[in-house]
Amino acid sequence: MRWLLLAMVACGPGSRDGGDPSKLDAAPIPHPEAGGPTVCFEPSVTGTAMAGNGMVQDCAIWNHVSEMSGEVTLSRTASTFTLAFANGLTFTGPITGNSVTLTHVEPHSYVDGCGWQATETLTGTIDPATCALGLSYAYAEMVVTDNGGCATPCSGSASLDFTVTPILM
Repeated sequence: MRWLLLAMVACGPGSRDGGDPSKLDAAPIPHPEAGGPTVCFEPSVTGTAMAGNGMVQDCAIWNHVSEMSGEVTLSRTASTFTLAFANGLTFTGPITGNSVTLTHVEPHSYVDGCGWQATETLTGTIDPATCALGLSYAYAEMVVTDNGGCATPCSGSASLDFTVTPILM
């Protein structure tokens, strides 16, 4: 699955060096005095997420693909990145350079009497010039408490386009 998380950041007027075209930036860079981040999503930006068409295998009963829309906050520090949806769904993980690996892990009980864990993972990169975040989605289950008669774990992926538009105050 491939996601495209696109954040559009508004920039206020900044000072330019005398209007000399050779000193203009190729792409707009948010200026701190205009309230824009100096690094994509650092420290955070709140926006509205809209998921495109996406499906995950039927056996992936604990997936949250359909819940990845609405208000979302994207946060970044030097070493961590978080997508926190207003509905409580949160993906978090390390950021190295412009690469992210975000997970959401949740325990579950099932009719087989076993204890289960579902792990959803988003991996991808942030384009530093545009702040576009391209992500792939993966789903995996595992038995954490085996009573001897557990069902077969499922794994899957989804194809989905994902866009976040920051809420500008």
